[in-house]
Amino acid sequence: MEPLFYSTGQVARQLGTTLATVRLLCENRLIAAETTPGGQWRVPASEVERLKRNGLPPIPRPLPIESAPVATNRTADPDDHTESPPKTSAEVLSAEDLVAITRSMLEKRKIDREIEENEDWFRERERQSAAAEAVEHQEAEAKLVEQRRQEWMQRWTKYALHSVSYSARGEVEIEVHTAVDAALSQLQSCELDSITRPLVDAAVHKALRPWRRKQQIESSLNSAMNRLPWDMRNSSEYAPLKQRAWDAAVEAGRRLREEASDREIETATVQAVQPAIREYEHQQNCLRIVRLVQILGATREEEEEAKEAVRKALGALPIGAALKELEKTRDVAVAPYKAAVFERKEKTRLELEKQTQRRAAEFKADLHLDHIARYLTQEFELKPWEVSCEAERLRPLIRKALIEELLKNSNMTTAQIWHSIEDQVEDDI
Repeated sequence: MEPLFYSTGQVARQLGTTLATVRLLCENRLIAAETTPGGQWRVPASEVERLKRNGLPPIPRPLPIESAPVATNRTADPDDHTESPPKTSAEVLSAEDLVAITRSMLEKRKIDREIEENEDWFRERERQSAAAEAVEHQEAEAKLVEQRRQEWMQRWTKYALHSVSYSARGEVEIEVHTAVDAALSQLQSCELDSITRPLVDAAVHKALRPWRRKQQIESSLNSAMNRLPWDMRNSSEYAPLKQRAWDAAVEAGRRLREEASDREIETATVQAVQPAIREYEHQQNCLRIVRLVQILGATREEEEEAKEAVRKALGALPIGAALKELEKTRDVAVAPYKAAVFERKEKTRLELEKQTQRRAAEFKADLHLDHIARYLTQEFELKPWEVSCEAERLRPLIRKALIEELLKNSNMTTAQIWHSIEDQVEDDI
């Protein structure tokens, strides 16, 4: 093990003396010490422990040069007439020693102060360097801790995202990331996996709750819409009715509690579209009844007017009205049109009958108009050409009158007809 050394300042503090004293002891080799390549004294730790036990050795001091007697090794020579310096008194020597000692002490204190200032500067630089190293070490430690925490959070975030189904990732990735970050921010990165995993799973479950409910509602809505009749789902004619059914189903799903099961959601949405289905069925029944409206003998325009009247009458009925009620309403709406057609048909029939009777009367009258010429020949003395001319003149007049008689009495016999012709000839002639 390598020996340990103390600086002169550290030795002075441990021994309770001044830095200058320690330096003098080192310079005079009174204590064991070594110098560094830079010329600084270093005292072994073992020497410091010895000095603590035994105390500091005394420091020798030189005599002042001014008061020191001239040293000589010669013996006095009686023949030497050299004049010796005068002897100084004890008081003078004492004063000179005191001045020298004071001056030496001042110099020593000045040197000690400079040395202490230098030591303080080095100590401050070492303290600042140590503080900077400590700050750097703390920053490095904090950075390492933060890096490890980020890696820990990334690992659990990756685990959370992998636990989400592929179809949901694009929609809930941000929500899951936010929820997991919030859950992990309450934990230390050194927590056991057995503690962290349940919390992460709970955060994922909470983040997925809105998406799962949305999926449940969409599935229930699709199930409800599939209950609609084919025409209602695919025909543009029923688009408004289909939209009302969709809106009702969405509103029913929105009103459910958050904890509602799939069965509850599906039941609510299916029930919500039932009014629309009943309305569609009511419309279909009404359309079917309108299409079946037929009036024998009516024109196309009359049938269309009758259908429109039936359509309006059925539209006034409540949705879900019974089939018998629909049919009764149809019959009431069609009755005026049927009566008008019947009246027209009856009028036509009477007109046809009258025309038939006239044609029969005309035919019957034409059969007996030759009796005019026979009667003129028998009863009047006229020449043949006169008979012919008179008969032609009387023919239209007698025909018209005879037809009117036959219309009044279609059962006239030949004798009655001839008698009528004869009366008319007599009246005219």
